[in-house]
Amino acid sequence: MSEQTHQKFADRERFSRLWFGAAIALILLFFAQCLHTAKSDSVSWDESQHLYSGWLSWTHADYGFNPEVPPLIKMWCAIPLLHRDIMQPPYTGGNFKREGFVLGRQFLQANGIDRTLVPARIMAAVLSAFLALTIFLAAREMFGDRAAVFALALFCSDPNFLAHGSFVTTDIGASLTMLLSAYCFYRVLKHPSAGRAAILGIAVGMTFVAKFTGVFIIPMLILIAALDLWNRSNTAEDKQIGVKARQVLASLVLASCIGLFCIWAIYRFRYGARPAGLSLNPVTDQYLQELTSPLSRSVMFWVSNHHLLPEGYLYGLADTKISAASLPSYLFGHVTHKASRWYYPAALSIKSTLPFLILLLITLVALMRKRWTVTREVLVLGVPPVVLFIIAATSDIGIGFRHLFPIFPMLYILIAGCASHLVKQNQKLVYIFGALLIWQVAEPLVARPGLLTYANEAWGGPSKTHLYLSDSNTDWGQQLKYVKKYLDVHANTPCYFAYFEQGAADYRDYGLRCQVLPTGSGSWAGLDSAPFGSNPNVTGLVLVSDGVVAGADIPGNMNPYAQFRHMRPTDIIDRSVYVYQGTFNLGPAAALEHVSAAGKLMKQGRYAEALTEAELAKDLDPESPAAWKLIGDAFEAEGRSAEAHSAYDKAVHAKELDFVFGKALVGELYKKLNQ
Repeated sequence: MSEQTHQKFADRERFSRLWFGAAIALILLFFAQCLHTAKSDSVSWDESQHLYSGWLSWTHADYGFNPEVPPLIKMWCAIPLLHRDIMQPPYTGGNFKREGFVLGRQFLQANGIDRTLVPARIMAAVLSAFLALTIFLAAREMFGDRAAVFALALFCSDPNFLAHGSFVTTDIGASLTMLLSAYCFYRVLKHPSAGRAAILGIAVGMTFVAKFTGVFIIPMLILIAALDLWNRSNTAEDKQIGVKARQVLASLVLASCIGLFCIWAIYRFRYGARPAGLSLNPVTDQYLQELTSPLSRSVMFWVSNHHLLPEGYLYGLADTKISAASLPSYLFGHVTHKASRWYYPAALSIKSTLPFLILLLITLVALMRKRWTVTREVLVLGVPPVVLFIIAATSDIGIGFRHLFPIFPMLYILIAGCASHLVKQNQKLVYIFGALLIWQVAEPLVARPGLLTYANEAWGGPSKTHLYLSDSNTDWGQQLKYVKKYLDVHANTPCYFAYFEQGAADYRDYGLRCQVLPTGSGSWAGLDSAPFGSNPNVTGLVLVSDGVVAGADIPGNMNPYAQFRHMRPTDIIDRSVYVYQGTFNLGPAAALEHVSAAGKLMKQGRYAEALTEAELAKDLDPESPAAWKLIGDAFEAEGRSAEAHSAYDKAVHAKELDFVFGKALVGELYKKLNQ
């Protein structure tokens, strides 16, 4: 080797080490920001039950407590709890969804919220760091050092990943395992071998048990393989297409078998979801009947009868379809029963950073104008995002941009590869891509605090997100520590709080002194609220979460806090809790107390007392269909048919009766009127 060649090799090695050092620095900075969120945000929706479920999976082999998501990520986050003496709240035996939220909240209460949650969030942040490292390694192998650091820098400054990166949820884990599977398959396509196929199988298995959207990974890999083989046969790039096709097919079969083995392994090779003495509620056969698609129902029953998948996994798969039809979706100020087909396209344009959208557009234009050739790398990184986006956009669930997270790591690598290619063609483009990178890095700095509510500048920034989106896009229950600081400053003013997450959490556990205003989630979870009696007026500070105002809690015409949508708040805490000061008539909210009481009394056969409570609810909220319906029920139970019929008629014509979200109530009322 000549001295000049040796020097070039040494320079290349030195620069490679510098790029790798830059990558480590970026990952550490990203991890530090995730740790800050882990400590500064209060517990969000799902975290308590996910964490408790992960602990139960380790210690009791209970996979039916929270079957809505597979066990892998929950168990990973629960690892720090295994060395502790944990207090376990007793099972209630109730519906699995309600029991999950109730016992999850009690689990954190009993064991110390921050002491239990923060270590688990650190484990989640470690997963985020692994995701960042995988982005760098995959981009480096595909496109080189510069592209790898560019992709990593884009990802590490994404406000959405910084906001969610330490939450005990499955979104980051699913993003990691999906990218790992795509990257491992890329290496199989380059050089098929049994070893690489086995590693791919492990990645596929982790994808299966990270989130239920992972079941689509094998069809996506098959599509990538088919397109790659077709592309190479057309370009005559590979003269052994037939041999490669058989090798790739064998690799996919092996990976699928290993993936199926991983599913059974994490459920300990046991069909039953719960240990002896416990059962799912509702039981599997009963719950599968709720599937609306006859084909899905038949397939699920066949798989269940033949024990082809563990019961907990099968149950969770069914739940993804069943629960999607019951969740309201909020878009551009309107609450709908099912997600609009525009929900995810709109969420993508609102919650993505503008630099990302511009870079993605440049990449698409370069591909369409053939400034960048469709290569194996483009297929591996491009097919899964397209498929996942189509699946999301055609689904009925529309409650969070976070469901699109798995597409971003691959798109960041794809963007970086295109940028690297274009810069090689025209060195002046480095200034454009450099400016876009600086803009991206500045996004989380400008958007803080309250990164979870992020929206890009074209939509008015984070302070305007609530105009377009709700739920986990703005309000996921993460604000309580900021609310506590605010109330400490206003310690002498009476306060009342309608908290979106009340039920999955209890804000009083964070030391908040406010009176609890009734919410749908709080009532469903059995938490008490402030007694109004016959006086619906309150004076002082009224705090209302964005999810409550938007109707994500009680949707449509039934929302008892709809009046606050038309009021200008005195203050806004963490961009998602609105503070109103003064005297307010909360009649529709106050009526909920008496509606609940009347319902309980009716079940006990105490009809006269139930009528009194229902009449109180009607006086507080004359347009409450639930109050009028209970009045009718009480009259009917006492044999006063004419008065019952009149009450049912008033319920049907009540302004708050919602024919979409109150469909069950509407059906019941018309049935009674036609008797």
